[in-house]
Amino acid sequence: MKKAKYQQIIDYYKDYIKHHELSDGDLLPSESDVAEEFNFSRDTVRRALKELEKEKVVSRERGKGTFFKDEQNTVKEKRIAVITTYLSNYIFPNIISGIEEVVSSKHYTLNLANTDNDPNKERKHLRKVIDNQVDGLIIEPTKSAVDTHNMDLYQELKEKNIPFVMLNAYYRELDPSYAIVNDYKGGYKATQYLLQLGHTNIAGIFKEDDLQGIFRLKGFKKALSDYDLDPEAADIGTYITSQISSYPYHCMDKMLSHQNQPTAVVCYNDEIAVDVVKAIIDNGLKVPEDISVVSFDDSILATATNVRLTSVRHPKEELGRHAARLLFNMIEIGIEKPRFLYDPELVVRDSCKELRRR
Repeated sequence: MKKAKYQQIIDYYKDYIKHHELSDGDLLPSESDVAEEFNFSRDTVRRALKELEKEKVVSRERGKGTFFKDEQNTVKEKRIAVITTYLSNYIFPNIISGIEEVVSSKHYTLNLANTDNDPNKERKHLRKVIDNQVDGLIIEPTKSAVDTHNMDLYQELKEKNIPFVMLNAYYRELDPSYAIVNDYKGGYKATQYLLQLGHTNIAGIFKEDDLQGIFRLKGFKKALSDYDLDPEAADIGTYITSQISSYPYHCMDKMLSHQNQPTAVVCYNDEIAVDVVKAIIDNGLKVPEDISVVSFDDSILATATNVRLTSVRHPKEELGRHAARLLFNMIEIGIEKPRFLYDPELVVRDSCKELRRR
């Protein structure tokens, strides 16, 4: 049985490639030349070339021609995936900028995704990372203080030898490589600073579904204990991701309604500190004259309001660069579980007042 015309053209191109020593990108006979040689229509030749394109045997460029595509010699694109809580707000653009600086210097492509601290979104992105066989992953785990979400996919990453570095927090069960801030020490330093200014009635507002908040709260309590104050007697409010837009303001508002209102407050980060300062002002009080405020991250928000916040510094770009370097240590050198722990410093500004000692 005679082959279909377009199949004859396919065979012709494959034989041509087989009997000529071609390199990737070499020009093949044109549509018009082949159509004339076989006395077939150009539509028949185009149909054959479309099939060859699907098979990744050839590539075509309008106005230039048809080219041999040598899949074996095609350089595989090298990709690093980055999955963080957010991409375009707060400190995350700075972190990603640090990662990108290192990744681009290694001539890798960067694929970005965000989870909004939602384990379901994390799962979707992890599945894509595994299916696409990226060369490495930098990930900020979702709700790291609540549960070890998506453990099956993290184990699959290990089984498929896809190296990953956890950012800002990590799951202890995985014993992974990580780049984090010493949040316990940060919580201690923030509280110690207020204690050294003479404050003893210090409130705290912390996030409880991420390990950063848990460790900052532990550092807060340890500082109070070291200064002979009962940490369990402190006015402490905790919230989760879904409450971020309303809880900090209302929590501070409620604390100020107490007869024994605090003289200072430690905030989980600069983002909620802005709302806390607003609640203080809305209650007819001033920062730092009436209430002192210390927060975390030293973000752009720390200096974006009338009250310049004293804030524990998050290294942002530096942490991003370290995370990327750790990942390349795993990819290029084979170092197992490299880690980076940043010792935070307190950036002192205008939001705290020294109390006169009695």
